[in-house]
Amino acid sequence: AARTRRGKELGSPAEEAFASEALAWCCRFADAPEFEDERNIGSAIEWLLSQHATDPSFSMVLGGNPRAPKNVVAAARRAAGSLELQRLQTTGLRFSPNPTGVKGFIKKGVMAPFGEPSREGGLASVMKLFGRDNSPLDDEVYVPNSWQGDEYEPCAKEKAFLKDTTKMKRATVRIDEILSFEYMQYVGKTMANCLRVEKRGGQSLMKYLSRVKARDSSFWVMTITAEDDEDDKAEGDKEAPVQHMLLVELYNQMRVLHQAEGPHPRRWPRADAWRWLQEWAEQEGLVPDGPEGVTVGAYSSYRGELGPWAIERCFLW
Repeated sequence: AARTRRGKELGSPAEEAFASEALAWCCRFADAPEFEDERNIGSAIEWLLSQHATDPSFSMVLGGNPRAPKNVVAAARRAAGSLELQRLQTTGLRFSPNPTGVKGFIKKGVMAPFGEPSREGGLASVMKLFGRDNSPLDDEVYVPNSWQGDEYEPCAKEKAFLKDTTKMKRATVRIDEILSFEYMQYVGKTMANCLRVEKRGGQSLMKYLSRVKARDSSFWVMTITAEDDEDDKAEGDKEAPVQHMLLVELYNQMRVLHQAEGPHPRRWPRADAWRWLQEWAEQEGLVPDGPEGVTVGAYSSYRGELGPWAIERCFLW
């Protein structure tokens, strides 16, 4: 328990009160077979804390009875991926939250396809057989809206993918502020973008880090996580998938969304991610960069009849 987030730092009065309830619950069920492995105690507490952080009405009592350790531990195992991301947020060099009070975004019960259409089939699959995933020869660099394109192009393959019910899972959409150097590097590696230390000798990473330290900018990451609940037996203890959708830079004082990029080599936001970004902007009173859109480029898409959120007139640096 001492290694959990509440063991490292104080929370709000409500968070501390719930943490005390969670610890009392652990003490009550200390002899449960699930807690013979002490690591399960920490993961169970982290899961309980994460549920309360998402839903303050979350209770240690379910249906009039205390939550069952077996079900809580199983739920924590399924949530291992998202819990690891939360751990990274409290590891190493920490960042102060943005000074303007912008909050994150959570939307539950969304049906979303997991994966990317350009990662399936074709030369990409062949290259993976030879250990060359994300190779420069990967056919996904040739599809519309990859790093090679300066302007957004409609993509029939992506439209079909977004409607493919076989790829759909019920999911929670989150937009979280990046609050540690460890997590910033993790996002850079996962999304294969310029936040990686090995990219350009770390120059881009240090540029962005300097903006965070000066509190001029804050960086946010959009993820989708497959949903289940404590009583869901369908997936057993299988870890729920987490997919990183967007990296976002916010100019704090102006409340301007300066950048919004998907994972490389395909950088343009998927249509669903673009829609969720706008919902967050409306929730927090954010605006796209300038009157034209998120970092507009001087290209043919610079057309006055398109609105500020028309992705066709936006350019990604």
